[in-house]
Amino acid sequence: MFYAFGDERLRCEGVLARQDIRYIINTRLLFEHLRASGMAHLSQTGIWFEPTFPASLFHRRPVEHGAKRKFFFYARPNNPRNLFHMGVLAIERAVNEGILDLRQWQICFVGKDIPRLQLGDDYEPERIESMGWRDYADLIGKVDLGLSLMYTPHPSYPPLDLAASGAVVVTNKFGVKQDLSAYSPNIICADLTIEALVAALREGVARVELRSATDGTHYQNQNGIGPGWEPAFANILDALVQGR
Repeated sequence: MFYAFGDERLRCEGVLARQDIRYIINTRLLFEHLRASGMAHLSQTGIWFEPTFPASLFHRRPVEHGAKRKFFFYARPNNPRNLFHMGVLAIERAVNEGILDLRQWQICFVGKDIPRLQLGDDYEPERIESMGWRDYADLIGKVDLGLSLMYTPHPSYPPLDLAASGAVVVTNKFGVKQDLSAYSPNIICADLTIEALVAALREGVARVELRSATDGTHYQNQNGIGPGWEPAFANILDALVQGR
């Protein structure tokens, strides 16, 4: 799915069809999708793990009193699977309809190769690129609402980053990816239409407005996201050692 139909995609399919390779699949959702899409051999050759987001890095950060709420858009126009243009259209609709009131919200586009553009009449969102890992964690720890799209069955990491850090986040459905509440009840999955994404953003704003006046850690406490990589990989390493 990362490749257009052509040589690269064909060669990738050839690798995935091999039965003499051990496959370690990132997330149960992707494992189930691949197995149902022609890789039945994964039942014998594959195993899956869930990514983890340690609280030492992913947690809510304090914000200045009276500061605008922060909106995060995962903006990668040169990675087609992240649906940059659809995301921009949904955000602009939300701005024009007053769902994202620019008097109350600061809009940040975070990613790579982000073009300059305007929302509403003349609002230019902040563009943030080329951050270190700690700076990225500090940023998302102050985000209230995010939009991060992934046109594959994988949940993608930014929605989990944001949820682990106490934010509400909107992402899209795709195939077996219909509900990500097992990771966090504050991940809202929407159909891939502008109308559905705008409705999900409206719901996300409402959830932010209803959140308690605390620092948002109650959002993190509801999460089912794993706390560390050692337990996440324990079964994987054990299976590999035992040759399963």
